[in-house]
Amino acid sequence: MDEFALLDSYPFELENFDPAVDQISSELVKPAPHAEDRSIARRASLQILYELDTTDHALAPTLEAHMSARPEAYAVRQVIRRYVAGVTQRRQEIDAILQTYAPEWPIDQVAVVDRNILRLAVFEYLMQTRHTPVPVIVNEAVHLAQLFGAEHSHSFVHGVLGAITSELAPEGNVAAEEGEAL
Repeated sequence: MDEFALLDSYPFELENFDPAVDQISSELVKPAPHAEDRSIARRASLQILYELDTTDHALAPTLEAHMSARPEAYAVRQVIRRYVAGVTQRRQEIDAILQTYAPEWPIDQVAVVDRNILRLAVFEYLMQTRHTPVPVIVNEAVHLAQLFGAEHSHSFVHGVLGAITSELAPEGNVAAEEGEAL
């Protein structure tokens, strides 16, 4: 019997299968999101972080509003939730790091877009178990600054992240949640 004929006759009989003895099991394997999906997640996360930083909106309804309004964000919702939750939960720690590496710019005086791009990049670099290559983190942050920031935002973001990545090592498994899939 050829392969295609077998598919045409589905459901098909399993040879030598005894339901009293044999078992069939399956496993759902979710592939890791593609690089483009993570870019979408970073962009959506930045927009959510911007809204949370400039308004008194609560986290959960803001996340849901963004996910329901943008179908592409819905596809990577777990990544977005992890980024946004991680940045909001560790914001004071992240801001302290940023203040150390950009002392001439008090964090509350840095443009809201730039501040949240840096927060997102620092979280992704230092505080999650998934190891994204440093050039990817820096390039994505610079690209976000070019898209959403002021004229020279990308230079500022690149400089601060360059200093941080050259001097600090990621915390790895210590700081991030156990069993983090992405």
